[in-house]
Amino acid sequence: MDISPPPSPAPAPPPPFPVLGVAAPLVVSVAVWAVTRSPYALLFAALGPVVAVAGVADQRISGRRSARRAERESRAAVARLHDEVRARVAAVRVALRSRAPSAREILDGGANPALLWRADPGDDGALPIALGTGDAPSGMVWRGDPDARVPEADDRDGRGALRRLLRRGTARRRAGGARVHDSARWADLVRWIPDAPVLVSAAGGLGLRGAPALVAPVLRGVVVQLVHALPPDDLRIASRPAGPEWDWLERLPHAADGLREERPAADRLAAPGSAPGEPGAAAIRLMLGAREVVLAAAPRVESLPAACRTVLDVRSPGTARILAADAVPDALASPPSADPAVPGLPARGGDGIPVPRLTRTGLVRPDLVSLTEVERLADELADLARRRGLAAARAPLPSRVPFADLPLGGADPSAPESPVRRPGTLAAVIGVGHAGPVAVDLVADGPHAVVAGTTGSGKSELLVTWMAALAAAHPPEEVTVLLVDFKGGAAFDPLLVLPHAVGLVTDLDGQGARRALESLRAEVRHRERVLRDAGARDVDDPAAAGALPRLVIVVDELAALLADQDGLHEVVADVAARGRSLGMHLVLCTQRPAGVVRDAVLANCDLRLSLRVNNEADSRALLGTVEAARLADAPAGRCLVGAHGVPARPFQVAVTTSDDLARIAAARATAVPVRRPWLDPLPASVPLADLAAVPPLVRHGSAVPDGGAPAVPFALVDLPAEQRRATAAWCPATDGHLLVVGGPGSGRSTCLRTIRASAAAAGVEVLRVPADAEGCWDAVAAVVARIRGPHGPRGPLLVLADDLDVAVSRLEPDHQAALLEGLAVVVREGPHAGVALAVSGRRAGGPLQAIAAAAGPPVILALPTRQEHVLAGGESRLFDAHAAPGAGEWRGERIQVARPPEVGTATAPHADATRPPGLADPAPRVVLPGHAVHALITPTPVIAVARLRESGVDAVEAARIPPGWSSDQPFPGAAADGVGTGAAVRPQVVVGDPDAWLMRGPLLADLRRTGDVVLEGCTARDVRTLLRVRAVPPPLAPVPGRAWRITPDGEVRRCSWPPATPGSPVPPGPHVMSAPAAAAVAGPAHSVGISR
Repeated sequence: MDISPPPSPAPAPPPPFPVLGVAAPLVVSVAVWAVTRSPYALLFAALGPVVAVAGVADQRISGRRSARRAERESRAAVARLHDEVRARVAAVRVALRSRAPSAREILDGGANPALLWRADPGDDGALPIALGTGDAPSGMVWRGDPDARVPEADDRDGRGALRRLLRRGTARRRAGGARVHDSARWADLVRWIPDAPVLVSAAGGLGLRGAPALVAPVLRGVVVQLVHALPPDDLRIASRPAGPEWDWLERLPHAADGLREERPAADRLAAPGSAPGEPGAAAIRLMLGAREVVLAAAPRVESLPAACRTVLDVRSPGTARILAADAVPDALASPPSADPAVPGLPARGGDGIPVPRLTRTGLVRPDLVSLTEVERLADELADLARRRGLAAARAPLPSRVPFADLPLGGADPSAPESPVRRPGTLAAVIGVGHAGPVAVDLVADGPHAVVAGTTGSGKSELLVTWMAALAAAHPPEEVTVLLVDFKGGAAFDPLLVLPHAVGLVTDLDGQGARRALESLRAEVRHRERVLRDAGARDVDDPAAAGALPRLVIVVDELAALLADQDGLHEVVADVAARGRSLGMHLVLCTQRPAGVVRDAVLANCDLRLSLRVNNEADSRALLGTVEAARLADAPAGRCLVGAHGVPARPFQVAVTTSDDLARIAAARATAVPVRRPWLDPLPASVPLADLAAVPPLVRHGSAVPDGGAPAVPFALVDLPAEQRRATAAWCPATDGHLLVVGGPGSGRSTCLRTIRASAAAAGVEVLRVPADAEGCWDAVAAVVARIRGPHGPRGPLLVLADDLDVAVSRLEPDHQAALLEGLAVVVREGPHAGVALAVSGRRAGGPLQAIAAAAGPPVILALPTRQEHVLAGGESRLFDAHAAPGAGEWRGERIQVARPPEVGTATAPHADATRPPGLADPAPRVVLPGHAVHALITPTPVIAVARLRESGVDAVEAARIPPGWSSDQPFPGAAADGVGTGAAVRPQVVVGDPDAWLMRGPLLADLRRTGDVVLEGCTARDVRTLLRVRAVPPPLAPVPGRAWRITPDGEVRRCSWPPATPGSPVPPGPHVMSAPAAAAVAGPAHSVGISR
């Protein structure tokens, strides 16, 4: 990093004397005097020089002021630069100390405890060690001019020390007599870090030259650093020097079995020309992984082994000189200059690279460690290694371990102090390590675990063995297992024979998997209630003894589970956060935990196991070591396990067979079934009568107001998050209108039939809207009339319209608009009159959009696509492409619509009122009174006249009516045709087609005053065009004889044509509706644009 000085202020040039400014007034004054001959003109000659001199003085004063200001700014910039340099130097010093704590810091307890046995030497073994302290390079370079002067710092901020330092640097002289400028002092300040650790690579070995009394304390300090940085798994001491002062090496846990004592050989280590009897090099040989590292000490440089690439000349107890160094590659930001070659030092490496200058003077202050200190450290590390089950030299791990060879629970189950006998443990032996059987305990090491491993590394085998060992060590009353396999479930199928297994969840049943995992929230609340009722703080509390077995939830391929089931990460995080006290333990298995398991979950997973992984980053993220990435050539099942920051240790996972599982199942068989944490899925068929035995779904504010319709049960609700079921009941008073949406065969018609049967059983009046156009129109008109009619003592009314969107689509556009307007009246004003609407359709849009907007939460049954399900108002997670008829969603919960009673069972009186009373016949036969003349509009007037006359009706075509004739005059049809006898009053009809009546408008208007107008075979447009009727006439069924009848008061009704003659009696019953009855039922229907 380059550091440049701030720019020095440039000196301001002196202002020039204004010669012209002085001469010009003189010339002008002389000219004025020559003209005026006045002596006063000569005074102006003196004024010019005075003004010029004053201007020069002012410029010089301003220049000095600007120079002082620039000097202050320059000093402030120098002070800021000094602070920045010191901060960067301090940061580099801290970084170097964090990479390799010194031996003195380790022995005095100043080293970070988290660094114990956690170093990673890497593939090249470039583990940094500190030779001591000195003025180490900072990696920064001063880019100022060596001969330039840097301005002094401003002392107003208390930086007097820097100011004095720079002044002294300017005044001093070096040996050659040259001045030491400020820039040179800055270069030293920037380039070197005082009292910084001097780091070299341990992989290059270390050679110490000096007297044995001087080099032994330094060599002990280097060993202290190495045994502190690396665990016994990564560092082994293969040989030691001779002599009792080195016996402490054998007490270290890093000492290999059969640690040999290496004596120097004269022919190999003694230096040529050495004095007789002078000792050779004393060497410590270490195995750093597969690399041999030599630490040696000798009185002469030539006696050191060639493998020592770093050589230190220890001259006194506190001073040593670096003769050669294998620097850490990334220790410096930029390489410093090189020292000259050291005479007498043999070539190292043969590459001709000069020795890096690791300190300014080439000197370091090494740490000196006493024999007592290292002996105490060796005992402490040995005790720690025994507690962690670590050893230095180990036999190779077996490539295959049968499960039958493992002890139950890691000890004899009959032993009083075995993990099986002690309460509150989940110890299970799952394999064999260097020190023997390897046991893991989700209680002591957990409470949760993460398992990593690539495909084919043996993850599934590890989980099967773990659960088998858990079942062998603990009865079902103490622990149960929930298996979640999102690889098809084949790996966990053998475990289902164990009585501990509560169930298997696979990705083959997406909805079932979501139900089971959502039930875990309910399991959390269930356990909280049990502990609260028992007065216990957690499952280990004696007050909760035997109340709750621990539940181990094993998830294979967590990434696939979370990708398939949105939102389940929150469930996993909830269990991870609260599982310890509730006795719920997660075992999460995935290929890359760092990219799948969130930090909130991973923080609670102290027990971590890793089989083979693809890269070192995944291994380091899970275990803090790269060893899991080096298992590529290891057999399947080779695993590393670590917990609570303890360095991971390798072991071989045992192989479990079906015979092993059968033997465990037989030994742990129990007559009491284990409790499952979730209920079975909803049945595909639920009789309506069965809902009476299920408690209702209680919601906030679900009380029925006085006078409102009672709740109508219609479905069974699945509540996996509460581990229970409930009855779904539609309460119109609080839920509003109901919309049922579903595709073909989804059961939406069954849903309305169930509601009708349930309401009838409760004594509620039900009106079922017919599916045909005439019946649908008449039913809506009757409901509108009831809503807007006089409100008497009437009970609630439920209006059920099945496939209303289909019924509306069958109508003409004018009829569709009028019918939807009438439905809007029912939706808006119905609740105030006790009328509730339940409608079914294929989708919530289109004709049902207005109803869906005003209705409550819809009942969503099976739809073809997830998109349609969401657009209908459903939740994406509840979509089921293979849902059974009647299965769906309501209010965010799964439901199964109940099956209504079979046809023929007893129902209430109002159970099947398909039409309003008095309107059973949608088109009653026309009865034409004989005291008036009526009009018939038909496309075939000639045929109509002939048929009317045959039936005894006086009929005449409109074209034969003379102009000016009125209905008060004798009927021309009887006189002209001789049909009427005048003895009896017969109906009289004037017949014409629409075009003829359009030309005889006055005649039609005259007939409308006293008689009826019947339109047969015409369109609704003819009604509006000829009769100027604003209301849309009711729709007509496509059957012969359907017609419209317009009474003198302007009401448009549907009727059947031809009319009933006076001589032919009309059958009694609903075919004829009297005017008072029609008015009582229908009311002013035309006011809302809908009529019969």
